[in-house]
Amino acid sequence: MHTRLLEIIRYKTGGRQTEFAALVGWSPQYIAKLLRGENFGLQPALTLILKFPEINARWLLTGQGDMFENKKYDTIRKKMHESISKLLDIEKYMPVMSPIELREFEQVVTGKRKADFKPETVEKWEGLLRDGNNGINAELKAKTDKSNELCKTRKGKK
Repeated sequence: MHTRLLEIIRYKTGGRQTEFAALVGWSPQYIAKLLRGENFGLQPALTLILKFPEINARWLLTGQGDMFENKKYDTIRKKMHESISKLLDIEKYMPVMSPIELREFEQVVTGKRKADFKPETVEKWEGLLRDGNNGINAELKAKTDKSNELCKTRKGKK
C-alpha cells in the first residue's frame, strides 16, 4: 500500500510529503514511516478514503482497478475541455496582443499561470481585431473596385 500512498501524494501535492502530511493532518515522520511500509494498517487507509473520496478504495486496499473512481475521470475531462475551450477562445486574439500580454498567454498555455484575463482586456483585443479586419476589408474593397474599374476601362478601348 505504501507505493499507492506515494501515488496519492504525487497526485494531491506533486510529491511534496510535508505538504501532504499537513493536508491529511499527519506528521511528516508518520508519512515517512508509512512510505517505508511500516504500520500501514486499516486506520491510515480509512483516513485516506474518507479524506479523498475520489480515490478508489479497492485500488488503495488491493491494488486492483484504477486510482480514481470513474466519476473523477469524468470531472477531470470536463475541466480539461472547459480549459481548452477558454484557451481557444483567447487564441484568436494573439495577433493583437502586446508582447507582455502574449507572454502572459504563453504562461497560461504552459500551465505556469492561471487564465485571468480581465473583460476589459478581452474587449480591447476584440476592438483591435475588429479594427484590423475592417482595415483589411476596406483595402480589399478599394483594390477590387480599382480592378473592376481597370477592367471596364480596357473593355471600353476595344
